[in-house]
Amino acid sequence: MTKWALKCAVCGEEREFEAGFNLALFGGRLYLYCRRCKTNREQVILGCAEPEELCPTSGVDVID
Repeated sequence: MTKWALKCAVCGEEREFEAGFNLALFGGRLYLYCRRCKTNREQVILGCAEPEELCPTSGVDVID
């Protein structure tokens, strides 16, 4: 699991989100529930919130 820093595009609330995949592949934005707006809102991916050596650096991981 990797921690990512996200920011709501509407109200600006920042939060950490744990994901088991590379959020950098989502083009910098995704939709998640915002606690302040109380609805699903566009979240801007600010970057990885882990030490640099733990952050994913490569492209898509494919398992056959």
